[in-house]
Amino acid sequence: MNRLGNSKKIKRRASALALCLTVGVMYVVTPLSANAANKSKGADLIGETKTEQAVESSYPSLTRAGTASKKDKVETTYTSMDAEGNVKETVVTEQLTNDGKVDRLNDYSTLKDIENTSGHEKFTQNGNNVSWDAEGKPIKYKGTPTAGLPVNVKITYFLNGEKMSAKKIAGKSGNITIRFDYTVNQSEYVKGHLIKHPYTVASGLVLNNEKFSDVSVSNGKAIDDGNKTVVMGVAFPGMNENLGINRSQFDIPNSVVVNAHADKFELDGTYTIAMSGIAGDLGGNLSGIKGKAAKVQSALTQMGDAANKLEQGSNELKAGADELASGTTRLKAGSDEALSGARALNNGLQQLTANSESLRSGAKQVETQIFATATTEIQDQLGDNTIVLSPSTYAQVIAGISDGALAKAENTLRGALASAGVSDAATQNNILSLAYNKMMADGKSEATQAEITQYIRQAAATAEQAKTAAEYINHYRSAAITALKAAGYTDAQLGNPDGQQAVMLTAVEMGLTGGSTNMATLQAQQANATNLLTAAKEYQIAGQGASDNVKKLSAIAVGKDAPAKLKALKEQLDSLEMFIAGVKQYTAGVDAAAAGSSKLLSGLDQLNNGIAQMDQGSNKLDAGATQLAAGMTKFNQQGIRKFIGTLKKAELNKIAGRLEATVEASKHEVFVGGKDSSMSGESRLIFKSGEIKASK
Repeated sequence: MNRLGNSKKIKRRASALALCLTVGVMYVVTPLSANAANKSKGADLIGETKTEQAVESSYPSLTRAGTASKKDKVETTYTSMDAEGNVKETVVTEQLTNDGKVDRLNDYSTLKDIENTSGHEKFTQNGNNVSWDAEGKPIKYKGTPTAGLPVNVKITYFLNGEKMSAKKIAGKSGNITIRFDYTVNQSEYVKGHLIKHPYTVASGLVLNNEKFSDVSVSNGKAIDDGNKTVVMGVAFPGMNENLGINRSQFDIPNSVVVNAHADKFELDGTYTIAMSGIAGDLGGNLSGIKGKAAKVQSALTQMGDAANKLEQGSNELKAGADELASGTTRLKAGSDEALSGARALNNGLQQLTANSESLRSGAKQVETQIFATATTEIQDQLGDNTIVLSPSTYAQVIAGISDGALAKAENTLRGALASAGVSDAATQNNILSLAYNKMMADGKSEATQAEITQYIRQAAATAEQAKTAAEYINHYRSAAITALKAAGYTDAQLGNPDGQQAVMLTAVEMGLTGGSTNMATLQAQQANATNLLTAAKEYQIAGQGASDNVKKLSAIAVGKDAPAKLKALKEQLDSLEMFIAGVKQYTAGVDAAAAGSSKLLSGLDQLNNGIAQMDQGSNKLDAGATQLAAGMTKFNQQGIRKFIGTLKKAELNKIAGRLEATVEASKHEVFVGGKDSSMSGESRLIFKSGEIKASK
């Protein structure tokens, strides 16, 4: 019976220690709260949506609160890509702390086109050595890199399993896959091993639920709020190679794959953030992991010997079930190990939930900053400092701006007429309406301000002609009737439409000739009189639709692009609010997990107590011993031996050594813009891919 107890103990220890190795590798993703305050003007280069500053709140597990103030230099690299990951433009922003309030800050930088983004402090440069006249303040600056990026992102699209370019997949429907692959270009020899620099990389995107359904993501989470789905996934490129682990044994994610069903595929773009140095947090636990790896090596040997003895002695189990009591004692030892692991898990979750509030606060700071930027831009564009955008009012404010723009355009048109001496509102309406009718007659549904002004001038001239015609008709109407009767017109003829037209034409001809009644003289002015009557008719028609036509002309003056720009701004702010909602949902989930972990720990405590009681009161148990003996040979050959063959001593030593080298490499921060070896620092890379839109 002792042989059975020994074997169970060995199996439990081997499984627990193997799990420790796996947990050690995955520990590099310990999430911490976002440093939302570390923003840079460099983000403005990546697209025109200005939502890049929300990236850090979208990936809270990859940004670390409070570190910026403790590091001498914090670097953020912003890269704009096309929809497939080809680099278009890169800007690097650097932040130099000045806790000592010194007047001169010395830095090392390989960037070109350096520009101060935090103030007006000057700098001098000697090669790559840069000296800032800091005047006791921290410095933020940006520049263009002179070398390649340490990480590249490739985005591949599939429709119904078939690879397809971003251009071709636009507007298509079916089962789509978006795959993010990452290439680490930075390697170094550490402790005799060629190690790729450890990066933790996350990619995220927002999918419109009107176009996407059944959304899933590898190594991540898809959060659906009913209108949009925020998708985030995490990968560790090069980690399998760094540890020397075959992917068939244990596959550490090195890519992110998003699957969904699309209806007319469109994508506003994606965000990817690569964080350097996170694996360094594992250093404090490395000795424990190496020690447990050594125990696994010893346990594997014991496991093989014990399995052989277990197979040979399984028949004795039937008669020796009374030795179960000693086995339960060993079970108690295993229960203690499980309880210890649960405590460690609970401690980790409690650390996470302790950071939830700072994460939510950081997200709020990002939200406030972006809305302030949007407010400033729209005030500048519209020349109206009373406009204020906020999370609770932006939708209503943007809707109101459209109506306000029309009113402002109409006031501008009326102001131009007033400056020209036309102050009567009714006359202004008729002239603006007549200008609109002339534009429509010319097929002009769009026009510049200069063109609109020209049409208004034409309309004003027509209005003057109409006024002249009306004055002539009123003054010479009776004389015209007399002249026409003298020429042979009867009262009946003068009463029909043609006769009335003849009266007006003759009256205008008289006005043009100074009151002449000579028919030959009047006939010579027929063309000019006809033009004046035509102007009067156009002016009369314009007056009938004046109200609607003035609004239509104002809309043309505003321009066709204004409504689209306002709509795009609203959609961008909608996306920001989606990211903020995702952060809130994430922190709520962490808090709930922490509460559940506490309950789990309490339950395991009770279980451990129950096992102790079972150890004291266990009785003989021989039911099923015969079946156990019959199956022991199969278990030994197909289970234990196969497991031992997979985890050889040399392989475990190799993993432990390469893990140590990987942790050491992670301490060597990679800076795109360079860093002096005497400075502490932190670096991250943010990638924004281009949008995919179906052609209209």
